[in-house]
Formats: sequence, C-alpha cells, structure tokens
Amino acid sequence: MDKLKVIKLETEELLKKLNVAVEEVNVSTENENYFVQIKSSIDAPFLIGRYGETLRAIQRIMEVILFKIFGENIDLVVNVNDYRERQKERLEKIAKNIAQRVITEKKEQSLPSFSNYERKIIHEFISKNYPELTSHSVGEEADRILIISLRTD
Repeated sequence: MDKLKVIKLETEELLKKLNVAVEEVNVSTENENYFVQIKSSIDAPFLIGRYGETLRAIQRIMEVILFKIFGENIDLVVNVNDYRERQKERLEKIAKNIAQRVITEKKEQSLPSFSNYERKIIHEFISKNYPELTSHSVGEEADRILIISLRTD
C-alpha cells in the first residue's frame, strides 16, 4: 500500500465531505514525516480557522483516519496555502522581540494564549538562537503560559 497515495486520497475525501473548494492536494515525505499541502483560493480561511484551530483539527482527524488504515501512528503535518510558514515567521518575530526584552530588562516575560504547536515553535527558536535564555511552559491546557527567562546555570 503506497502511503503517499492513500494519504492524498483520504485527504481529498475528507475535504470533499467538508464541501470545500480545493485546487490541489500534494503529499510528500521526509524522514518518516508526511506533509500534506492543500491549495485553496476560496476556502482557505475556513480550512485554517481562527489561529489555525481548524487546520489542527483537520490534521488530527487525518491522523486518526490514517491510524485506522495503517495500524500505526503517522507523523503528519497538514498545511493550507503555506499558512504554517507564515505562522512560524510571525511567532519567531514575537519570540525575538520578547527575547530582546528579557535580555535588556533582565526580567522574565510570560506569553499566554498560545497553542501547543505555537509554544513549541517559540521554545525551539529561543533554544536555537538565544543560548543565554531558557523557556518553559507552566499551567494546564488552555491556561498554559510560556515563560522566557535568563539562563541561571
């Protein structure tokens, strides 16, 4: 069973059930991760949703569908019109601004209201670009906040 073809067909089937206009669905793989690129000029805002919530939901549904088909977890990233790249750039800009503030003021900063995915991007950006800083999350689920502070070790 060709996983790329199955992922493409199942994605197209789900999108058809959602009754959305899609021009193209492409699936690629890299290091056992599968990337689904959806192109939609009309329904992109619907597919992405508020702060990417619908996009994450589509990705989760696809993961469940593919688990039922293959009997194993499939590492999947679903993207619409390069939304994730633009989102990553925006989050990295926020992280850079906060990092500069922490360094200048020598005082930790907190960032509320980010999804798991968004916090992960910020954590990775801080650890890669600011060795003098550290970041961690505190709290539970929707109340989880990200803390960026000077490294003390």
